[in-house]
Amino acid sequence: MNKKAEVGKELGAILIVFITILLGVILFQAIAQESGKATTLGAYTNFTTTLAAPEESIYLTDIKHISSIVIENCSAAGAVFDAGNYSVTNNFVHDGALTVRITTTAGSNYNLTAVNISGVTQPLTYIDDSGARSMVPLIAIFFALALAVVALVPTLRNEFVSGMMNR
Repeated sequence: MNKKAEVGKELGAILIVFITILLGVILFQAIAQESGKATTLGAYTNFTTTLAAPEESIYLTDIKHISSIVIENCSAAGAVFDAGNYSVTNNFVHDGALTVRITTTAGSNYNLTAVNISGVTQPLTYIDDSGARSMVPLIAIFFALALAVVALVPTLRNEFVSGMMNR
């Protein structure tokens, strides 16, 4: 101990690095999980619902876009509906939420029919812009590099490693 009642540079460096890395790892985990959700397409496979009455709509609320859509009759296995029996509106706002709207056409014979819907989907958190999607992994990489710098710089600046070796 010295006369100023200081514990030493080593303990302060250890505490700062430990707390910073702990918080950084927690935030890094959240960044990594959300970046996967924002850049990956989903899939509907045999999502079962009932078509609406003619010129009425159903809303798929957990996605914002669907492509390569296939609508099959539940009661007749493999009976695929022609695209003329329904229309799909992507990125449709219904009750303040982004949805996919499927409207049964006026001349359709398949109204109020139980159906299976399949297709490639974009989740609500999906990033539409390809440039932005390519930047998302870089955010996680640079965050990990920043954590490494935070861990190394204080220890090297305080000569923590050499101080521990000389004891």
